[in-house]
Amino acid sequence: MVHPQAKINALKWIKNLMNLAKEMELKNDLELEKRYIFLALEISKHYKVKFDKRYVCKNCYSYLIPGKNATIRIRKGRIILKCLRCGNVKRFVIRKNQTS
Repeated sequence: MVHPQAKINALKWIKNLMNLAKEMELKNDLELEKRYIFLALEISKHYKVKFDKRYVCKNCYSYLIPGKNATIRIRKGRIILKCLRCGNVKRFVIRKNQTS
């Protein structure tokens, strides 16, 4: 069993790595971006911690920024997020009670 403090620290590491990945995407350093995202996913698996993977492409491990390397569409009550690097598509259902 993982200690609760370790899970809190893991969430901090993941948040930090995702922020670094976003910065690397904006600076066009693709190798570091992919490495940071891969490390964040590995930490979440190891410590059994969930985080929002909505803006991570499962196929090419890139941080999806709508308008830069991803397109976002809203159709029939769904958000469709398409990676422009590999063409992978993610779909999310829009809930009525969802607050962002």
